[in-house]
Amino acid sequence: MKIFFSIAAVFSMIVSFGQSFTRENNETIESFVSRIKPISVTIAHPVIETNTWDSSAKAIIALYGYEDTSSSNSGFTKIVGHVYFPVGENKYRDISFGPIEEDGGYPEVLSVFFANADKDPQKELILLCKFEQRHYDYNGTFYESFIFDNPAQKSNLPLFEKLSERFYGCECGWRTGKVEIAKFKTAKEVRAGLKKMGF
Repeated sequence: MKIFFSIAAVFSMIVSFGQSFTRENNETIESFVSRIKPISVTIAHPVIETNTWDSSAKAIIALYGYEDTSSSNSGFTKIVGHVYFPVGENKYRDISFGPIEEDGGYPEVLSVFFANADKDPQKELILLCKFEQRHYDYNGTFYESFIFDNPAQKSNLPLFEKLSERFYGCECGWRTGKVEIAKFKTAKEVRAGLKKMGF
């Protein structure tokens, strides 16, 4: 009975943490991500390797774009992120985050960076994105920051939705002559905004 319980617990842990992958010896992070990514997606941002969450082992961050096959315009209808978190030598568990979907225009990732956005010492993952806007009443660019919690023991990275909304801005001009300037268009500006909020 105890053996059965242990096996069930291990199986439950594997399922809750998502799929696991093995990186081949001397395989670059780009080759690793290209090999394991779904066939139907495109890598939407340069792959990142970071020891932000663990000084002794580096995690890999990949962003996958789903192309709009219904339109001749190039762009992604959504971008889904994956953190490949190290769990042993050349072994990683897959932790997903997102998706980041269309918002009046296709999402484009401008910057991927880290900053503290809650009360624990671990830094959060932040994606700064832009969405080009071409409408009858206004034109311009939406700038949006998506702030995700650190991995810890999670199977996905929760989005800090309310906090993320505070870093939304429109760099836009209206037919009426109104002009709006976005406050958070760079990683530096987002970091400064978080610091001003006490993080």
